[in-house]
Amino acid sequence: MWRFLRSEEFVIGLGITIHVVFLFSLSNDLLRSFFYDSSHTRRGFDFGVFYLAGKAVLEDKSIYDVTGAFGYRYLPLFAYSFGQIYAKFSFSTAYFIHIIISELFLLANVYLTTRWATNKIIRARAVFFWLGFSPYFLELYMGQVSFWACSVLFFMLGSIWKQNFFGTGILWSIAILIKPNTLLIAPAFVFLKRWYIVTGSIFFIVIVCAPFFYFDSGSINHFLSINLTPTQFKGALTHAGNVGLIGLLVSISAKISNLPLRELSNLAQLPLWSSILIYAVIIVFFVINILAAKHSFSKHPELHISLWITTFFLIYKDVWEHHYVFILPVITFLYLFYEKKILLLIYLIIALPTPFILLDIQSGQYGPIDPERSWTIFESIIHRSTKIMPILILWLWIVRRMIMKP
Repeated sequence: MWRFLRSEEFVIGLGITIHVVFLFSLSNDLLRSFFYDSSHTRRGFDFGVFYLAGKAVLEDKSIYDVTGAFGYRYLPLFAYSFGQIYAKFSFSTAYFIHIIISELFLLANVYLTTRWATNKIIRARAVFFWLGFSPYFLELYMGQVSFWACSVLFFMLGSIWKQNFFGTGILWSIAILIKPNTLLIAPAFVFLKRWYIVTGSIFFIVIVCAPFFYFDSGSINHFLSINLTPTQFKGALTHAGNVGLIGLLVSISAKISNLPLRELSNLAQLPLWSSILIYAVIIVFFVINILAAKHSFSKHPELHISLWITTFFLIYKDVWEHHYVFILPVITFLYLFYEKKILLLIYLIIALPTPFILLDIQSGQYGPIDPERSWTIFESIIHRSTKIMPILILWLWIVRRMIMKP
């Protein structure tokens, strides 16, 4: 395998081929059964909430009253900009436009990758990273915007690498306006002693969003509630689509305690020992991150940023498989500048689908079907292992790199 990966033409050709398969599969069922989201939800399911929010804007209704696809849980600017534009077309046309925009972001990422690379084979492999990543297919299938935000973070990594901190703040603000969960990297700027990036970005976001919240009475409370409340929809505390570490710990705890997953909506429903364990795991990651940042010998800010992006998958309550596109700017940027084979191996494991296709039930049927409710603990672990294990290894690699003496 390594011999083939030394051929620049082969690597890029393979990446383009895989990417064409991804695009082709959006019009048929070729890849649907490999992923929980695509197996049991319709194409463009998540995109529907952006479309409906845009319709709400045109009809002078609250975007936070939208009920489709779990409701609109983003900052208002996206609904009033892209959502409103989408709503002027038919759903299928708007979805197609959305795919085109995502592809343009991908082309921009590929272009910057080729510009930043100095070694030909490293450049070819890094280009492949963008083209052959299976969670990106899911991103397109669901019509999500995580890839838009992760692309902006990739631009941001380039900006901070060039010590353009003003540009870094602007790009981070844009990423937050697209996906608020990108706020998680705020501690990185604190430990880099770039407080003004945090304060400036938050001020910018408040200025941008305040008018929307002001004229839509009660919307700010709805936005905070839907994003910060610990209570999920009944049966949604964890499920086969949640491939993060916290989701796995919830699943294991529930199965050990003989609690049916279909009844769970809050961590408080779990036994005290498991709730303590889950919160302790989150605290441990935060403490190690803080210690690593505080005692870091690294002068490279990309490591600080990468640490907190990677930690997202280990501490966040809802990690969908399409969220793994957020690891692309990290793994690509680090591979470009550190050229370590371990990063290539980590990428290859995460890029593949999970073993879900071997564990699914009623494959290809749309509806509220959660196969994990019938899985054993071992099957729940196996399903998530190909994502969580490489993420843990990457997190450890970054921590070690930060505390190494130059």
